[in-house]
Amino acid sequence: MNEFDPSLFLPIEFDREACEQIAHPSLSYRKDVWRRLRLNKSASIGMIFLLFLAFFAICGPFLSNYSYYETNLALKNHSPSNRYWFGTDDLGRDVFTRTCWGARISLFIGVTAAIIDLFIGVLWGGLAAHIGGKIDIFLMRIADILFALPYLLVVIMLMVVMGSGLFPIIVALTFTGWIGMARIVRGQILQLKEQEYILAATALGASSSRVLFTHLIPNAMGPIIVTMTLTIPTAIFTEAFLSFLGLGVQAPMASWGTMASDGLPAMRYYPWRLFFPAAFISFTMLALNLVGDGLRDAIDPKLRK
Repeated sequence: MNEFDPSLFLPIEFDREACEQIAHPSLSYRKDVWRRLRLNKSASIGMIFLLFLAFFAICGPFLSNYSYYETNLALKNHSPSNRYWFGTDDLGRDVFTRTCWGARISLFIGVTAAIIDLFIGVLWGGLAAHIGGKIDIFLMRIADILFALPYLLVVIMLMVVMGSGLFPIIVALTFTGWIGMARIVRGQILQLKEQEYILAATALGASSSRVLFTHLIPNAMGPIIVTMTLTIPTAIFTEAFLSFLGLGVQAPMASWGTMASDGLPAMRYYPWRLFFPAAFISFTMLALNLVGDGLRDAIDPKLRK
């Protein structure tokens, strides 16, 4: 019979202080969302492109020696070269500079329209869900009536009535664009208002406005941010569509939609005039949708590991 090794039956040393030490620093909700967003390759690629686009829109015109409105018929329809990186159009204007200015206008319209939709939608949906009763029914029936109107038809009619320009475009885009945000905020607050901490805040004497703006809306910011991120490409595409139809910004201002409209007739012989604005519209919408999808996955608690 083999002899037992007495060392195998010695008690394990137990260090209580070592067991109570924190092995890893605590991870807050924001840090966890940012970590998961960075691990999403598609969202990371989208964020990198958006950073490049912001640099392109801000610093691009300073890298060129030409203005977006300067014409020179002797240099019209030049192909891309070391002098004209994106070529020239039918009036001899530098396409690179006009693309940079088009990025400024398109991003300004998209972000501004999304911010206005955010404020109107959050207030409308938050008040409807928090107050409830007849106020909820009245506010949401108004939203349903406006939502039943065709979005593009309403935008085009408003543009025809108000005329062209940045302000009419933003008003037309936000006239019914906030309804989707209002519905999402209402649904989130209807869920949150039944939670115990809302009942505790009400029992402690918190006013309705304090409960709404301090507890309900901040806890619904995840879906709100995701919806806002996905609203920006819709506004950019709609602005480009309106400018393509001739209802957007007018000459000498440049947007990607007007550049695509001008380059379409020359697509067969001078394809660069259509290629660059169309490529920037496509990649910008793709990047914003990738970032929006990544934010949705990062914020969703059901997908946490």
